[in-house]
Amino acid sequence: MKQSSVKRKFESFGFCSSNPYDPRAQKELVLHISNQVQKGNDFTIKMYSWMKISILKQKIHKTTKLDEADFRILYKNQELSQNNEDLEDYGIKNHVTLKLMARKQGQQLYFINSIHNILEESKKTQEQFQNAKWAVEGAFMKGITPKLTDFGTQGTYILEDLNHKPVAIFKPYDEEAFAPNNPRGMRAKMNSPGLRQGILSGEGVDREVAAYLIDQLSGHYHNVPITDYVQICHPAFHEAEEYKQFQYEKIPIKEGSFQLYIKHDDNVGNFGSGLYPSIEAKKIAILDIRILNCDRNEENILVRKKKINQSVGQTRQNYDYFLIPIDHGYTFPDSFKICRDEVVWYHWGQMAQAFTQDEKSFIEKIDPIKDAEILREKVKLREICLRNARISTTLLKLGAQADLTIHDISEILYREDPDELSPIEIAISKAEYNYDNNIRVPKGYSNFKEKIFSNNLIQKSLEFDSSTLQNQERPKLGQTLIKLEVIRDEDENQSSNKDMLIKDTKKPQTSDKKLARVGSQQEIKKCTKPIEKVWNEDFFSHVTYFLQQIIEGKIQEKSQSPRKYRARYISEEVK
Repeated sequence: MKQSSVKRKFESFGFCSSNPYDPRAQKELVLHISNQVQKGNDFTIKMYSWMKISILKQKIHKTTKLDEADFRILYKNQELSQNNEDLEDYGIKNHVTLKLMARKQGQQLYFINSIHNILEESKKTQEQFQNAKWAVEGAFMKGITPKLTDFGTQGTYILEDLNHKPVAIFKPYDEEAFAPNNPRGMRAKMNSPGLRQGILSGEGVDREVAAYLIDQLSGHYHNVPITDYVQICHPAFHEAEEYKQFQYEKIPIKEGSFQLYIKHDDNVGNFGSGLYPSIEAKKIAILDIRILNCDRNEENILVRKKKINQSVGQTRQNYDYFLIPIDHGYTFPDSFKICRDEVVWYHWGQMAQAFTQDEKSFIEKIDPIKDAEILREKVKLREICLRNARISTTLLKLGAQADLTIHDISEILYREDPDELSPIEIAISKAEYNYDNNIRVPKGYSNFKEKIFSNNLIQKSLEFDSSTLQNQERPKLGQTLIKLEVIRDEDENQSSNKDMLIKDTKKPQTSDKKLARVGSQQEIKKCTKPIEKVWNEDFFSHVTYFLQQIIEGKIQEKSQSPRKYRARYISEEVK
């Protein structure tokens, strides 16, 4: 019998799809079951590492006569809950002891399980997270319950230790705003439109974890608290009345984000923004640009003070200030409809300061493609949300290379008026139109993947007449209708002009170079299929080209009126 047919036969009997011919899989495991449900009735079960959890449960049921709904199997305080997983997925490769625990409500068995672990292998990180879980579980056993916060629009719970000190913040999927079990009265079906455009109910948990994952990939540069997925079983969590009938008498098991609580002195709303070091303020802004934060307010930036040693004769105590970003449920949206007032740091004076060399080096090392790949693997984000994060990160990298400030980049990224498109939205609309109509990017932009990480991108970007660029009409903020004129080489096939060429009758052609150019404002139909794919390099070459045009316009604007820029930034810092 062929190996593939044997494998299918194993799967049909409930075995896992791993290779049963692997030498490691031939080892029979003797699992000692510590029976906490039927005291004194411990027993052993023989299994193989490639067998599914469902087979283990069936063998336990056959031995104990307990229904599968009445017991839980724990290994190293983690429940073996996924029936389709095999023993090896839970790290069981040798003879081990498993705990058999009751699941009945009367026994008050509350627990916290890690699921979809995204934490790095760092021993310190793993220990911090595990210790926090154990502290909360111990508090549960002593009757200390999760506490629903008095503020916010979703179910946010403070989890305490035995000393009633906060240890972690838990946010369940089904208690987000407009999710089925929201405790604030804002209930709807899962994946309903949320409070922020571009984010659906039930998507906030994944974004909390994704923001930490981005920080973890960057060496914890942004100071996001450790965050991961967990399952928690406790009767204190909210269940809407219409859903209780489906729970029967079981304790509700919630899945959500578990974020370690960070000791702090206050939030930024109770301090003047001028107190914060430029590097701390810009760390927050860089993160928000990378993850497209739609809701960075004064309440979700924590401040931690550290005393500075006083010099001789000094009477007033001075402090160093450190900023900690939290609450990232409104990030990674599927649109760029974000206004400048939705990020509190936009008016801070630090944002008008140039990037330091260290900050430039950090931004240069950011790999938006790698970020998207890891996010796609580890968390559940829609494709267009990953695409948008890659675009915003590309803008950050291009802006830093061109010596723009965060304030300059923000003027491109965010809307000034809620009803008018931002410059980046206009750039994306043009790129989608070009891609949808098979219009090629200008010469010099075809190799985007190589150039996006080049230090000399600005200097070697355009390879067509600069006079042509100066003569074109730049789009104004808020304009939604764009016409493109495509000028093709004479030696190219003229018969394809009907599909590839949109002529501007008001302006003569001025160059024989390949150029996608902004012409008079005529209506263009929106792309029938928006470009959602995060890996589409042809589309991203168009995006990069139009972003480069906007950046060059910003540089030219600053060079023509430097005094105006300085006066405006100074006035905003005073505010």
